[in-house]
Amino acid sequence: MKLFQILGGVCHWDATGTYPALAATKGKFAPDIVFAESPDHVFEGWGFDGAQKGDARFIKPVPPEGWLYDDKTGTLYPQDSHRVSSPLHGN
Repeated sequence: MKLFQILGGVCHWDATGTYPALAATKGKFAPDIVFAESPDHVFEGWGFDGAQKGDARFIKPVPPEGWLYDDKTGTLYPQDSHRVSSPLHGN
């Protein structure tokens, strides 16, 4: 489970490293700052629809034409490129 700050309908900040659970954010932020628990496969930049329930609230990005989305790292890369290993993402 991850914890995201939601800003403008987007998973803006992955707060998991600082706040391991939603309850840990209570009283630490202004009331208009929204946090949501998400599945582990969600990354910063995913959309968020608060009108939905559960995992349906999280919207996977749709890559623009000529690009692909990497489900393991949450990044976009050119369709015709050779992916470069990144020590940050362990691939």
